[in-house]
Amino acid sequence: MNWLRTAAWTVFALDLVILAQMAYAVASGSGGGPTGQALLRGFTLRLASGLAGIAVVLIFSSWKRNIIGLWVSLICAAIPLLWVAAGMLGLSD
Repeated sequence: MNWLRTAAWTVFALDLVILAQMAYAVASGSGGGPTGQALLRGFTLRLASGLAGIAVVLIFSSWKRNIIGLWVSLICAAIPLLWVAAGMLGLSD
């Protein structure tokens, strides 16, 4: 169970890094015009709200030692990482 908790928190921390990079892009104004800025702000807000929900589940599951909650938070937190990896590899056409 400790490895699952460590993995879930690690993936969540990597998601926070992605969120920080997106927030920096929004704050610096890079995004390719007004439409790109609007899309970047919207996706950043969507990611932030999703990570807030994942944080609640992860904190509660770690506190109560609930293995199902840890799996749910690990899978949900892995989705943004897979999306970024697919974009970096050029698989998101």
